[in-house]
Amino acid sequence: MITNDDLTTRAIEWALRGLDRRADVIADNIANAEVPNFRASRVEFETQLRAALDRGQITRMPEPTLRTTTDPADLKGNNVRLEDELVGLIETNLRRQAMVEAFNYKVGLYRLAIGGRR
Repeated sequence: MITNDDLTTRAIEWALRGLDRRADVIADNIANAEVPNFRASRVEFETQLRAALDRGQITRMPEPTLRTTTDPADLKGNNVRLEDELVGLIETNLRRQAMVEAFNYKVGLYRLAIGGRR
């Protein structure tokens, strides 16, 4: 049975949670790109994850930090830059794909250890 008690699996889970939240926030930013006075937000979780990995343990997974950006606004008071949001969404999806592949690799190692080569 695979549990999330080991450091690698918990780190992957934490990263996937953060990346999912980031994708949601980017989608919200894009949806509000034309709304007057809307301020884009960013999600940050990597610093906390890195600190937990440096300690060698993940005892709890806090919610990702959501921050409103201070980027300059246009004449309508909106600071969403569609190009930046799209690049961020692509990067987020690539990172999410990498985390899923890392998890699948780990599961493959368990399968190999349990069943051997076939």
